[in-house]
Amino acid sequence: MAYRNRVLVNETRTELKGSIAAWVALSTGTAFLAFTFAGRAEPLGFGLWLGAIGVFLVGWLAAWIGFIAKPPSDAAILSRWIPGAKGGMLLCNLATAGSVWVFLPVAEPELRALMLVLFAWFLIIQFAAATEATQVLRSAVVLVLGSLVAWLLVAQPPYFMVLALFLPLFGATLILIRRFVRQAVVDATTARAAAEAARRDLERERDAKTQFIRAASHDLQQPLQAASLFLDRVKPGGRAAEQTPSLGGVKRSLTVARTLVGAMLDHLKLEGGAVRPDMTTLIARDLFERVLLTQGPAAAEAGVGISVAGGGVAMHADPLLLARAVENLVANAIRHSGGGRIVLGARRHGGEATIWVVDDGRGLPEGDETRVFAPFEQGAHVGAAGGFGLGLASTRGLVQLMGGDCGIRRGLTRGAAFYVRLRAAAPEAVSCAA
Repeated sequence: MAYRNRVLVNETRTELKGSIAAWVALSTGTAFLAFTFAGRAEPLGFGLWLGAIGVFLVGWLAAWIGFIAKPPSDAAILSRWIPGAKGGMLLCNLATAGSVWVFLPVAEPELRALMLVLFAWFLIIQFAAATEATQVLRSAVVLVLGSLVAWLLVAQPPYFMVLALFLPLFGATLILIRRFVRQAVVDATTARAAAEAARRDLERERDAKTQFIRAASHDLQQPLQAASLFLDRVKPGGRAAEQTPSLGGVKRSLTVARTLVGAMLDHLKLEGGAVRPDMTTLIARDLFERVLLTQGPAAAEAGVGISVAGGGVAMHADPLLLARAVENLVANAIRHSGGGRIVLGARRHGGEATIWVVDDGRGLPEGDETRVFAPFEQGAHVGAAGGFGLGLASTRGLVQLMGGDCGIRRGLTRGAAFYVRLRAAAPEAVSCAA
């Protein structure tokens, strides 16, 4: 809808700015008809036609001057200008349809033939000028040609039956051609918009990969440089007590580097389609034990406590892929939440089983809920551990491979509440649900 509104606004601006030529043409035609039929046509009908056309032309000129002098906002165009333009064109079409009964009864055969040409010209002008914003061609065809056919059938001039059959065909041809032209314009506009969107996507992907290379170069250098500094402190033949802090620093630095390389490899495997899920029935308790085994030491070192709930919930999942996905969420909470406690839980609701990773940290700023799951994106609150912004993207990719979804729920805690939702296993497989 937003895209269509932009099209309407752009067409209206272009149409109204260039419409002065059509105004001059219609004013000239009106002056010719007023001069030709003054004193010949029935006074009341002639006065009503001239008044309606005069109001339309004056309003059109005033709108054109106002538009040029002070261009309106997009909202004003959508709310006032487009409905006003449609209303004005409808008034013009009604006046033109009524003029059939004012001019043709008093016109001699030659002038009557000229009038038929002028009515057809009026419709062709609308065919050429009508846009998505002010499409009134169909109403013009129905009103003007309907009035002409009715008059022909009533007055029965020479060749009236042929003309009565030809005019509807002429109008239908105009409408069909206009529809084909409009569809071609819409298709071309859609294709251009799709190409532009694809170009932007490629640029974003290129920028993301450039950012990824820069981040990899920077973030991998840090732990490796730290490991090098710690190794410099290790002296051959030194006492074990003196060497322990340096060796511990080497181990921590290499662990960080290994984690970063692992995140890169996981992301590349997912992008390359090299990961295939092996679905089975999994009890949440088994999942939690593995996550605590792998993430417990990092949590203890960071002073973060992890508690579990709902271990009896069963679900359909690939145990290894789900463990990696939840490990990413827990590791993310340990490194970046700034909290001191993480709850790892599972709940069953109907045919769905949901894994929760909830922390009591600082939470996520508004707008980060979707962005943090994109590759190479990180939330506003990133801990000192840094990273490439691939953990949550990998989590989403892994969960989607298993036919599930993941996200963030606000309001559940003052921190962040991440969830992974999968298909639940059969009720008899559940020993105890939270």
